[in-house]
Amino acid sequence: MNNCVTLENVTVNYGALSQFSLIVPRGEVTGIIGENGAGKSTVLKLLAGILPYGGSATVNGAQVKEMTGAQRQKVGYLGGERCLPESLTATQFGNVLSGMFANWDKKQFADMISRASLPCDKPIREFSTGMKTKLALAAAMSHNADLLLLDEPTNGLDAAARDEVLDTIYGFMQDEKHTVIITSHITSDLEKLCDRIALIHEGKLLVSGEKDELLDSYVIVRGYKGDNAVRTLERAYGCDALFLRKDIPAGSDAERVGLDELLMFFIKGNMS
Repeated sequence: MNNCVTLENVTVNYGALSQFSLIVPRGEVTGIIGENGAGKSTVLKLLAGILPYGGSATVNGAQVKEMTGAQRQKVGYLGGERCLPESLTATQFGNVLSGMFANWDKKQFADMISRASLPCDKPIREFSTGMKTKLALAAAMSHNADLLLLDEPTNGLDAAARDEVLDTIYGFMQDEKHTVIITSHITSDLEKLCDRIALIHEGKLLVSGEKDELLDSYVIVRGYKGDNAVRTLERAYGCDALFLRKDIPAGSDAERVGLDELLMFFIKGNMS
C-alpha cells in the first residue's frame, strides 16, 4: 500500500468536516493548515478513533471505526489538549503506558526523556509547556507506531524548544515506513518539515499537493486587479492577486508565494 491514510467523503457532525477527502502517502510528512475551526484537529481525532464519522476513513487499509486494538496501537497521537496525569512523574507515566501498549519500548521512552532533559522524579504538574509537549511526544513515539498524528506540537514553545521537537519528528521519519500528519499555525515549521500540504477551510479541502510543487506553482502579483487570477485579496494599499505561474500577466513582477500568503489568499481572498 503506497498510501497510509485515505479519507473519502468524510463527515463529522460536530467537528466541522463535510464531504472531506484526503490521501496521505506513506513515508511522508503531511501538514494540514487552515484557520481556527477549519477542522484540522477533527481530522486527527477521527483518525485516532476518538470521533465518529460518516464516509470512509482508512489507516493502513483498515477502516478506522473497525480497527482492532493491535491496529490502533500502530497509531501515535499527540492531541492539542496535552492531557497528562499531572500527579505522576515521567517514569511513573512510562510504567503506566507499558501496561497499555503491547509493543511499548521502555528503552526508547527513557532515551527520549533523557535527550529532552526531562526530570524523572518531579510530578508532571511542575513541567513547563515545552516539557509537557516533549513528554507527550515521547509517549506517542514509544509504542512502535508507524503513523504519528500531531496536533499543534510546537504551539506555545520558544524557538529552541520548537527546533528540538522538529528534530525529534525528523528523526522519526528516518524510517521510511513512518508517516506523520501534523497541524500547525506556525507555517515556517511546516515549510521546514513537510513533504506535502493540505489547506482546509470550513471543513473542506481547498488545495493539497507536494509542498515544493504547490509553492512553485503559485505567485503573487502586487497591486493587480484583473482577469485570470486564482484569487484576489484587498489590502490597505490596494489589491494583490494570486496567479498560477503559467498564467502570470505579461510584463508583471511576480513573487513566489509562502504558506502564510497562500493560506490568506484561499481563505480571505475573492475568486477573480
